[in-house]
Amino acid sequence: MKTLTRKIFKLVLFLLATSVSSISLASGSTSEIKDPIAHGEQAHKTHCYKCHTDEVYTRENRFVKSIDALSKQVARCKEGNDIPWFDEDADAVVQFLNKKYYRF
Repeated sequence: MKTLTRKIFKLVLFLLATSVSSISLASGSTSEIKDPIAHGEQAHKTHCYKCHTDEVYTRENRFVKSIDALSKQVARCKEGNDIPWFDEDADAVVQFLNKKYYRF
């Protein structure tokens, strides 16, 4: 029983920490995001690395071939995973990914 209680407690702490970081990422508007690249990097670390590694962005046969396709893919991931981002947060992730990997 102690093991189950401990696991539930750890899960609750994890969910609380994730919720707090999601709220802080989604709380800014475009005018408040002073460094969209850094903001996008943090949002990416918080949500995207759960499914993606650097290889997704650097492989030869990657699916994303334009900035528009990148924006659409980020939107699909956001909606498909119920990530609580505002449009400004998703745009910051697009800017970060474009600067670090794609360079469109």
